[in-house]
Amino acid sequence: MSIVSKVVLVMAICAFVVATSAADCQQVLTQLQPCRNYLKSGGSVPANCCKGVVTLNKAATTAAKKQQFCKCLQSEAKSLGVNTKYAQSLPQKCKVNIGYPISYSFNCNSIH
Repeated sequence: MSIVSKVVLVMAICAFVVATSAADCQQVLTQLQPCRNYLKSGGSVPANCCKGVVTLNKAATTAAKKQQFCKCLQSEAKSLGVNTKYAQSLPQKCKVNIGYPISYSFNCNSIH
């Protein structure tokens, strides 16, 4: 395989990884859309919010996927006005164990 072919292959893999990460983040945001009011203001958690939380938890089948979801949530939470206290309580309210704490300062790379 020529050097040009190798470079093209590496670039294609990188583009795929970036596109996959963006798609994963969009999936997270779509599934959590029904949670938006709760995550900002508290109150009762809508059933369709918990459905999205359960769906995401089931989709997070690998450490890499969990890390991607975690990073997406961290990067989007501040701009969406998410209150950390409500975000931290959401998994418990939806009866889901995500296996790591929800926090702006949590190191998503430490998820295994």
